[in-house]
Amino acid sequence: MSSENQEPILVDGSFGEGGGQIIRNSVSYTCLLRKKMQVINIRANRPNPGLASQHLESILAMMRLSGATTSNQPKKKDTEFDLDGTPIPLTADGVSTTIDLVTAGSITLCMQCILPYLLTLKSRSSVRIIGGTHVMKSPSFDYLQRVFLPTMKKILGYDVDAVLKNPGYFPRGGGRVDLHVNPIPTSSQFKKIEITERGKLVRMNAILNVTQQMKNMIPQLKNQISSNTRDIEVRVGSYASVEYLLEFENSYVGFSSLAEGRRPTVDQLFAGIDEVQAELLHFMNSSAALDNWMQDQLIIYMALAKITNPSIVSTIKSAIPITDHTLSAIHVSQLFTPNHEFSVTKNNDETVNISL
Repeated sequence: MSSENQEPILVDGSFGEGGGQIIRNSVSYTCLLRKKMQVINIRANRPNPGLASQHLESILAMMRLSGATTSNQPKKKDTEFDLDGTPIPLTADGVSTTIDLVTAGSITLCMQCILPYLLTLKSRSSVRIIGGTHVMKSPSFDYLQRVFLPTMKKILGYDVDAVLKNPGYFPRGGGRVDLHVNPIPTSSQFKKIEITERGKLVRMNAILNVTQQMKNMIPQLKNQISSNTRDIEVRVGSYASVEYLLEFENSYVGFSSLAEGRRPTVDQLFAGIDEVQAELLHFMNSSAALDNWMQDQLIIYMALAKITNPSIVSTIKSAIPITDHTLSAIHVSQLFTPNHEFSVTKNNDETVNISL
Protein backbone atom coordinates (compact mmCIF):
# COMPACT_ATOMS: atom_id res chain seq x y z
CA MET A 1 0.00 0.00 0.00
CA SER A 2 1.15 3.52 -0.76
CA SER A 3 1.85 6.42 1.55
CA GLU A 4 -0.42 9.40 1.95
CA ASN A 5 2.30 11.68 0.52
CA GLN A 6 2.32 10.04 -2.89
CA GLU A 7 1.82 12.07 -6.05
CA PRO A 8 -1.55 11.50 -7.73
CA ILE A 9 -1.63 9.37 -10.85
CA LEU A 10 -2.73 11.50 -13.80
CA VAL A 11 -5.35 9.84 -16.01
CA ASP A 12 -6.28 11.36 -19.38
CA GLY A 13 -9.99 10.64 -19.80
CA SER A 14 -9.78 11.28 -23.55
CA PHE A 15 -7.34 8.41 -24.17
CA GLY A 16 -8.40 5.97 -26.89
CA GLU A 17 -12.18 5.63 -27.04
CA GLY A 18 -12.36 8.16 -24.20
CA GLY A 19 -15.41 6.71 -22.50
CA GLY A 20 -16.57 5.52 -19.13
CA GLN A 21 -14.26 2.48 -19.07
CA ILE A 22 -11.29 4.70 -18.21
CA ILE A 23 -13.20 6.33 -15.36
CA ARG A 24 -14.58 3.11 -13.89
CA ASN A 25 -11.26 1.27 -13.91
CA SER A 26 -9.33 4.26 -12.57
CA VAL A 27 -11.74 4.58 -9.65
CA SER A 28 -11.49 0.84 -8.96
CA TYR A 29 -7.69 0.82 -8.92
CA THR A 30 -7.54 3.95 -6.77
CA CYS A 31 -9.68 2.31 -4.09
CA LEU A 32 -8.17 -1.18 -4.35
CA LEU A 33 -4.56 0.00 -4.23
CA ARG A 34 -5.13 2.99 -1.89
CA LYS A 35 -3.72 5.41 -4.46
CA LYS A 36 -4.36 9.03 -5.35
CA MET A 37 -5.42 10.00 -8.85
CA GLN A 38 -6.68 12.88 -10.95
CA VAL A 39 -8.72 12.37 -14.10
CA ILE A 40 -8.75 15.13 -16.73
CA ASN A 41 -10.41 15.55 -20.15
CA ILE A 42 -13.32 13.30 -19.19
CA ARG A 43 -15.12 12.18 -22.37
CA ALA A 44 -13.59 15.22 -24.06
CA ASN A 45 -14.22 13.95 -27.59
CA ARG A 46 -17.84 12.93 -27.00
CA PRO A 47 -20.87 14.99 -28.12
CA ASN A 48 -21.68 15.66 -24.44
CA PRO A 49 -18.34 15.92 -22.64
CA GLY A 50 -17.90 15.35 -18.93
CA LEU A 51 -19.44 12.99 -16.44
CA ALA A 52 -22.83 11.52 -17.31
CA SER A 53 -25.20 10.42 -14.54
CA GLN A 54 -24.15 6.77 -14.65
CA HIS A 55 -20.44 7.67 -14.35
CA LEU A 56 -21.07 10.13 -11.54
CA GLU A 57 -23.23 7.75 -9.53
CA SER A 58 -20.63 4.97 -9.83
CA ILE A 59 -17.93 7.33 -8.53
CA LEU A 60 -20.10 8.49 -5.63
CA ALA A 61 -21.04 4.90 -4.85
CA MET A 62 -17.39 3.81 -4.69
CA MET A 63 -16.60 6.74 -2.40
CA ARG A 64 -19.46 5.77 -0.12
CA LEU A 65 -18.53 2.07 -0.16
CA SER A 66 -14.82 2.57 0.45
CA GLY A 67 -14.27 5.84 2.29
CA ALA A 68 -12.22 7.40 -0.53
CA THR A 69 -12.23 11.20 -0.51
CA THR A 70 -12.04 14.06 -3.02
CA SER A 71 -11.10 17.73 -2.83
CA ASN A 72 -14.25 18.76 -4.68
CA GLN A 73 -17.37 16.62 -4.84
CA PRO A 74 -17.73 15.58 -8.51
CA LYS A 75 -20.91 16.52 -10.29
CA LYS A 76 -22.58 15.91 -13.62
CA LYS A 77 -20.74 17.34 -16.68
CA ASP A 78 -17.47 17.79 -14.77
CA THR A 79 -14.50 17.18 -17.08
CA GLU A 80 -12.09 16.40 -14.26
CA PHE A 81 -12.04 15.19 -10.67
CA ASP A 82 -9.60 13.80 -8.13
CA LEU A 83 -9.89 10.83 -5.81
CA ASP A 84 -7.84 9.88 -2.77
CA GLY A 85 -7.89 6.23 -1.77
CA THR A 86 -5.24 6.50 0.96
CA PRO A 87 -7.80 6.98 3.80
CA ILE A 88 -9.42 3.63 2.98
CA PRO A 89 -8.77 1.16 5.82
CA LEU A 90 -6.67 -1.86 4.96
CA THR A 91 -9.46 -4.12 6.21
CA ALA A 92 -13.13 -3.23 6.18
CA ASP A 93 -16.39 -5.06 6.71
CA GLY A 94 -18.82 -5.81 3.91
CA VAL A 95 -21.50 -3.29 3.04
CA SER A 96 -25.25 -3.23 2.57
CA THR A 97 -26.46 -0.30 0.51
CA THR A 98 -28.37 0.95 -2.54
CA ILE A 99 -26.90 2.65 -5.61
CA ASP A 100 -29.38 4.61 -7.74
CA LEU A 101 -28.00 5.43 -11.20
CA VAL A 102 -30.90 7.91 -11.59
CA THR A 103 -31.41 7.28 -15.31
CA ALA A 104 -31.21 4.10 -17.40
CA GLY A 105 -27.48 4.05 -16.69
CA SER A 106 -26.06 0.57 -17.09
CA ILE A 107 -26.27 -1.57 -13.97
CA THR A 108 -23.77 -4.05 -15.38
CA LEU A 109 -21.16 -1.32 -16.00
CA CYS A 110 -21.63 -0.03 -12.46
CA MET A 111 -20.99 -3.56 -11.22
CA GLN A 112 -17.73 -3.63 -13.16
CA CYS A 113 -16.58 -0.66 -11.09
CA ILE A 114 -17.52 -1.86 -7.60
CA LEU A 115 -17.15 -5.65 -7.76
CA PRO A 116 -13.33 -5.96 -7.50
CA TYR A 117 -13.35 -3.83 -4.34
CA LEU A 118 -16.25 -5.74 -2.76
CA LEU A 119 -14.32 -8.99 -3.21
CA THR A 120 -11.56 -7.65 -0.91
CA LEU A 121 -13.79 -6.85 2.09
CA LYS A 122 -13.88 -8.95 5.25
CA SER A 123 -17.51 -10.05 5.07
CA ARG A 124 -20.46 -10.45 2.71
CA SER A 125 -21.79 -7.41 0.84
CA SER A 126 -25.29 -6.87 -0.54
CA VAL A 127 -25.80 -3.96 -2.92
CA ARG A 128 -29.03 -3.06 -4.71
CA ILE A 129 -28.39 -1.17 -7.97
CA ILE A 130 -31.19 0.77 -9.66
CA GLY A 131 -30.86 1.72 -13.33
CA GLY A 132 -30.89 0.06 -16.74
CA THR A 133 -30.64 -3.71 -17.14
CA HIS A 134 -30.84 -3.81 -20.97
CA VAL A 135 -29.35 -0.66 -22.52
CA MET A 136 -27.19 0.28 -25.49
CA LYS A 137 -23.43 -0.25 -25.49
CA SER A 138 -23.26 -2.38 -22.37
CA PRO A 139 -23.69 -6.05 -21.48
CA SER A 140 -27.30 -6.90 -20.64
CA PHE A 141 -28.39 -8.50 -17.40
CA ASP A 142 -28.85 -11.76 -19.34
CA TYR A 143 -25.18 -11.62 -20.34
CA LEU A 144 -24.22 -10.88 -16.75
CA GLN A 145 -26.28 -13.80 -15.47
CA ARG A 146 -25.32 -16.39 -18.11
CA VAL A 147 -21.80 -15.42 -19.17
CA PHE A 148 -20.00 -13.10 -16.73
CA LEU A 149 -21.17 -14.61 -13.44
CA PRO A 150 -20.60 -18.25 -14.49
CA THR A 151 -17.10 -17.23 -15.57
CA MET A 152 -16.47 -15.61 -12.19
CA LYS A 153 -18.05 -18.41 -10.17
CA LYS A 154 -17.39 -21.68 -11.99
CA ILE A 155 -14.09 -20.88 -13.70
CA LEU A 156 -12.44 -18.38 -11.33
CA GLY A 157 -14.10 -19.52 -8.09
CA TYR A 158 -15.39 -16.15 -6.84
CA ASP A 159 -18.60 -16.26 -4.79
CA VAL A 160 -20.73 -13.64 -6.57
CA ASP A 161 -24.41 -13.64 -7.43
CA ALA A 162 -26.91 -11.17 -8.90
CA VAL A 163 -30.70 -11.35 -8.73
CA LEU A 164 -32.97 -9.46 -11.13
CA LYS A 165 -35.79 -7.85 -9.16
CA ASN A 166 -37.15 -5.69 -11.96
CA PRO A 167 -35.95 -5.04 -15.55
CA GLY A 168 -35.19 -1.50 -16.66
CA TYR A 169 -34.91 -0.18 -20.20
CA PHE A 170 -33.93 3.04 -21.98
CA PRO A 171 -34.86 5.84 -21.35
CA ARG A 172 -36.64 5.41 -18.01
CA GLY A 173 -34.48 2.83 -16.29
CA GLY A 174 -35.96 1.75 -12.97
CA GLY A 175 -34.47 -1.73 -13.14
CA ARG A 176 -33.39 -3.30 -9.85
CA VAL A 177 -30.64 -5.85 -9.38
CA ASP A 178 -29.42 -7.20 -6.04
CA LEU A 179 -25.69 -8.00 -6.05
CA HIS A 180 -24.38 -10.38 -3.37
CA VAL A 181 -20.61 -10.75 -2.93
CA ASN A 182 -18.75 -13.00 -0.52
CA PRO A 183 -15.14 -11.92 -0.05
CA ILE A 184 -12.11 -13.79 -1.23
CA PRO A 185 -10.96 -15.89 1.77
CA THR A 186 -8.13 -14.23 3.69
CA SER A 187 -5.98 -17.30 3.03
CA SER A 188 -6.51 -16.86 -0.71
CA GLN A 189 -6.03 -14.04 -3.21
CA PHE A 190 -7.02 -12.94 -6.71
CA LYS A 191 -6.45 -15.96 -8.90
CA LYS A 192 -4.47 -16.68 -12.01
CA ILE A 193 -6.71 -16.60 -15.07
CA GLU A 194 -6.12 -19.16 -17.80
CA ILE A 195 -8.94 -19.24 -20.35
CA THR A 196 -7.44 -20.28 -23.67
CA GLU A 197 -9.37 -23.42 -24.65
CA ARG A 198 -13.17 -23.32 -24.83
CA GLY A 199 -13.67 -27.08 -25.21
CA LYS A 200 -16.81 -28.64 -26.64
CA LEU A 201 -20.10 -26.79 -26.95
CA VAL A 202 -22.42 -27.81 -24.11
CA ARG A 203 -25.49 -25.73 -24.95
CA MET A 204 -26.59 -22.69 -26.92
CA ASN A 205 -29.78 -20.72 -26.48
CA ALA A 206 -31.19 -17.48 -27.82
CA ILE A 207 -33.30 -14.74 -26.25
CA LEU A 208 -35.61 -12.78 -28.54
CA ASN A 209 -37.09 -9.56 -27.16
CA VAL A 210 -39.86 -7.92 -29.20
CA THR A 211 -42.23 -5.00 -28.74
CA GLN A 212 -46.02 -5.34 -28.80
CA GLN A 213 -46.01 -4.08 -32.39
CA MET A 214 -43.76 -6.99 -33.46
CA LYS A 215 -45.74 -9.83 -31.90
CA ASN A 216 -47.20 -10.98 -35.22
CA MET A 217 -43.67 -11.39 -36.61
CA ILE A 218 -42.44 -13.72 -33.86
CA PRO A 219 -42.70 -16.90 -36.02
CA GLN A 220 -40.59 -15.36 -38.79
CA LEU A 221 -38.03 -14.02 -36.32
CA LYS A 222 -37.77 -17.37 -34.58
CA ASN A 223 -37.38 -19.09 -37.93
CA GLN A 224 -34.40 -16.88 -38.76
CA ILE A 225 -32.79 -17.77 -35.41
CA SER A 226 -33.56 -21.49 -35.51
CA SER A 227 -30.85 -22.31 -38.03
CA ASN A 228 -28.47 -21.97 -35.04
CA THR A 229 -30.58 -23.11 -32.09
CA ARG A 230 -34.14 -24.20 -31.38
CA ASP A 231 -33.79 -23.17 -27.73
CA ILE A 232 -35.33 -19.71 -28.11
CA GLU A 233 -36.83 -17.71 -25.24
CA VAL A 234 -39.29 -15.04 -26.44
CA ARG A 235 -40.21 -11.97 -24.37
CA VAL A 236 -42.64 -9.19 -25.23
CA GLY A 237 -41.78 -5.81 -23.75
CA SER A 238 -40.68 -2.28 -24.57
CA TYR A 239 -37.48 -2.96 -26.50
CA ALA A 240 -36.17 -5.24 -29.25
CA SER A 241 -33.05 -7.35 -29.16
CA VAL A 242 -31.57 -10.76 -29.85
CA GLU A 243 -28.95 -12.52 -27.75
CA TYR A 244 -27.07 -15.77 -28.29
CA LEU A 245 -25.65 -17.30 -25.10
CA LEU A 246 -23.27 -20.27 -25.30
CA GLU A 247 -21.80 -22.57 -22.69
CA PHE A 248 -18.66 -24.52 -23.54
CA GLU A 249 -16.74 -26.98 -21.39
CA ASN A 250 -14.24 -24.30 -20.32
CA SER A 251 -15.85 -20.95 -21.05
CA TYR A 252 -19.04 -18.95 -21.55
CA VAL A 253 -19.70 -16.48 -24.37
CA GLY A 254 -22.48 -14.23 -25.62
CA PHE A 255 -23.39 -12.13 -28.65
CA SER A 256 -26.19 -9.60 -28.86
CA SER A 257 -27.80 -6.79 -30.83
CA LEU A 258 -30.16 -4.21 -29.32
CA ALA A 259 -32.25 -2.15 -31.75
CA GLU A 260 -31.68 1.58 -31.29
CA GLY A 261 -34.34 4.22 -30.73
CA ARG A 262 -37.53 4.46 -28.73
CA ARG A 263 -39.60 2.88 -31.51
CA PRO A 264 -37.49 0.04 -32.91
CA THR A 265 -38.67 -1.62 -36.10
CA VAL A 266 -38.86 -5.27 -37.03
CA ASP A 267 -36.40 -4.59 -39.87
CA GLN A 268 -33.86 -3.47 -37.26
CA LEU A 269 -34.39 -6.72 -35.40
CA PHE A 270 -33.98 -8.87 -38.52
CA ALA A 271 -30.76 -6.96 -39.28
CA GLY A 272 -29.64 -7.50 -35.69
CA ILE A 273 -30.14 -11.26 -36.01
CA ASP A 274 -28.00 -11.25 -39.17
CA GLU A 275 -25.31 -9.25 -37.36
CA VAL A 276 -25.22 -11.57 -34.35
CA GLN A 277 -25.17 -14.69 -36.52
CA ALA A 278 -22.17 -13.28 -38.40
CA GLU A 279 -20.36 -12.68 -35.09
CA LEU A 280 -21.25 -16.17 -33.94
CA LEU A 281 -19.93 -17.72 -37.17
CA HIS A 282 -16.71 -15.73 -36.91
CA PHE A 283 -16.25 -16.95 -33.34
CA MET A 284 -17.02 -20.60 -34.09
CA ASN A 285 -14.58 -20.61 -37.01
CA SER A 286 -11.79 -19.53 -34.66
CA SER A 287 -10.27 -21.12 -31.57
CA ALA A 288 -11.28 -18.22 -29.32
CA ALA A 289 -12.36 -19.06 -25.78
CA LEU A 290 -13.91 -15.68 -24.91
CA ASP A 291 -16.06 -13.08 -26.64
CA ASN A 292 -15.19 -9.39 -26.89
CA TRP A 293 -17.32 -8.38 -23.88
CA MET A 294 -15.34 -10.61 -21.52
CA GLN A 295 -12.08 -9.52 -23.13
CA ASP A 296 -12.03 -6.14 -21.38
CA GLN A 297 -13.83 -7.16 -18.18
CA LEU A 298 -11.10 -9.63 -17.16
CA ILE A 299 -8.17 -7.20 -17.55
CA ILE A 300 -8.50 -5.76 -14.04
CA TYR A 301 -8.70 -9.24 -12.49
CA MET A 302 -5.55 -10.29 -14.37
CA ALA A 303 -3.78 -7.21 -13.00
CA LEU A 304 -4.95 -7.86 -9.43
CA ALA A 305 -3.80 -11.48 -9.65
CA LYS A 306 -0.36 -10.29 -10.79
CA ILE A 307 -0.13 -7.77 -7.95
CA THR A 308 -0.93 -10.37 -5.31
CA ASN A 309 1.43 -12.96 -6.85
CA PRO A 310 3.97 -11.53 -9.33
CA SER A 311 5.22 -14.99 -10.29
CA ILE A 312 1.99 -16.07 -12.00
CA VAL A 313 1.08 -15.45 -15.65
CA SER A 314 -2.55 -15.09 -16.69
CA THR A 315 -3.63 -15.57 -20.31
CA ILE A 316 -6.94 -15.27 -22.13
CA LYS A 317 -7.70 -16.03 -25.78
CA SER A 318 -10.37 -13.95 -27.48
CA ALA A 319 -11.70 -13.29 -30.94
CA ILE A 320 -10.30 -10.24 -32.70
CA PRO A 321 -10.43 -7.32 -32.89
CA ILE A 322 -9.03 -6.16 -29.57
CA THR A 323 -11.78 -3.77 -28.53
CA ASP A 324 -11.31 -0.12 -27.62
CA HIS A 325 -12.56 -0.97 -24.12
CA THR A 326 -9.83 -3.58 -23.77
CA LEU A 327 -7.14 -1.14 -24.89
CA SER A 328 -8.46 1.39 -22.38
CA ALA A 329 -8.49 -1.22 -19.61
CA ILE A 330 -4.88 -2.20 -20.37
CA HIS A 331 -3.80 1.45 -20.51
CA VAL A 332 -5.32 2.24 -17.11
CA SER A 333 -3.90 -0.94 -15.58
CA GLN A 334 -0.40 0.04 -16.63
CA LEU A 335 -0.83 3.56 -15.24
CA PHE A 336 -1.56 2.08 -11.82
CA THR A 337 0.73 -0.98 -12.01
CA PRO A 338 3.62 0.20 -14.21
CA ASN A 339 5.82 -2.77 -13.28
CA HIS A 340 3.44 -5.23 -14.90
CA GLU A 341 3.12 -4.99 -18.69
CA PHE A 342 0.48 -6.80 -20.73
CA SER A 343 1.50 -8.64 -23.88
CA VAL A 344 -0.84 -9.02 -26.86
CA THR A 345 -0.20 -11.72 -29.47
CA LYS A 346 -2.30 -12.16 -32.59
CA ASN A 347 -2.77 -15.73 -33.78
CA ASN A 348 -3.28 -17.04 -37.32
CA ASP A 349 -6.96 -17.92 -36.81
CA GLU A 350 -8.11 -14.36 -36.04
CA THR A 351 -7.74 -14.72 -32.31
CA VAL A 352 -5.59 -12.85 -29.83
CA ASN A 353 -3.80 -13.95 -26.67
CA ILE A 354 -3.64 -11.34 -23.91
CA SER A 355 -1.19 -12.19 -21.14
CA LEU A 356 0.12 -10.63 -17.95
